[in-house]
Amino acid sequence: MIRSLILMIVLLVISGCQTYTTGLQQSVDRADETVAIAALNTIAKAQLSYSLSHEGSYATLPQLAEGGYLDSRFSTDKPLKDYVLTLSVNSGGGPGFSCLADPATGRQGRHFYIDSTSGEIHANATQPASATDPAIQ
Repeated sequence: MIRSLILMIVLLVISGCQTYTTGLQQSVDRADETVAIAALNTIAKAQLSYSLSHEGSYATLPQLAEGGYLDSRFSTDKPLKDYVLTLSVNSGGGPGFSCLADPATGRQGRHFYIDSTSGEIHANATQPASATDPAIQ
């Protein structure tokens, strides 16, 4: 009887620890997503400023950082800790840009997308996002 009671208490403690740990990880994931969304908004504003002063053309992340449109961390390969940014600048099909923010390998979180057409951030929970995914509110 006592042994069963002790086992039940141990299981409750372990369950509580797992719930706490899961909650902490979800909080970290949400914070990482917030950083990624903020970075995409910053990139879109930098691209708009760059475009206005460069006859409608757009720039790469290093060009935006060099020109002072973004801070210097964007001139590196990995400006965000837990998200990978992929910026594409259209050249042949007319001016424009698109940028993906995907969780780094081994990280959890949604995938995000923004482009020069709508300026809205789109999200996908399971794969790289695109313009066809729902926009975040």
